[in-house]
Amino acid sequence: METRLLRQIRLLQVVVGLLSLSTLLLCLNCFCPLLPKQRFRLVEAERLNIRERDGTLKAALSNARGFDEGQRAEQGRVRFSGLMFYNEEGQETGGLVYLGKALPGGQDADVTLTFDQFRQDQNVYLHHEEFKDAHGLRVEDGLTINARPDWTAIKEEYGTYAALEKLSPSQRDALQLQALQAGKISSRRLFFGVRRGAGDGAPYDDAGVFIRNKWGRDAIKLYVDNDNQPHFEVYDPLGKTVVYELKLSQP
Repeated sequence: METRLLRQIRLLQVVVGLLSLSTLLLCLNCFCPLLPKQRFRLVEAERLNIRERDGTLKAALSNARGFDEGQRAEQGRVRFSGLMFYNEEGQETGGLVYLGKALPGGQDADVTLTFDQFRQDQNVYLHHEEFKDAHGLRVEDGLTINARPDWTAIKEEYGTYAALEKLSPSQRDALQLQALQAGKISSRRLFFGVRRGAGDGAPYDDAGVFIRNKWGRDAIKLYVDNDNQPHFEVYDPLGKTVVYELKLSQP
């Protein structure tokens, strides 16, 4: 009986020793990986973070819920997924994001490669955007360059956007011009690509270069329209009147 009890005690000691060794190895692996390079056949996750050794976030591959944090969580539910990059301060600096869902009679989709201004939103982006419903179609493919204000006034900038949404078209146009002239909001300066769809009951399909002044108003357009006719147009400072136009003479 005593011999059997001693065997059980020794076995228990061996098991405890193995468990202690395994626990020690697991703890060491957390701080100093024993296998720094590992290979997996399949990994399932909602978000993967890439960090520097000091913990600074540098990149994140995530679903929509994983990006629904910080200021975005305050603005509403995030729809896009993808890969986001971060600078040395852990601030977003661009990424490759996408979204898309079916709508009654159409779809709403977007795929964009963005490059952000320091502590700001994107100012250079390559994108495909499409929106179609029972009322019409809009597709935009190309390269866009924005001019953005100093990041230190970002709260004022987005406050201005919120105020613009509440105004009538004429009031919005006046406030937008005033804010742009004061350098308080961003403006699209250049679009190089194709715009097509249907607006006001008429189809359009314009491919070319569209340049705006620093107030966000049309300045120069060089494009080919839906009827394969080339256009070169120069606008006044407010972008409302064509002051010069070069037309192809008809045979």
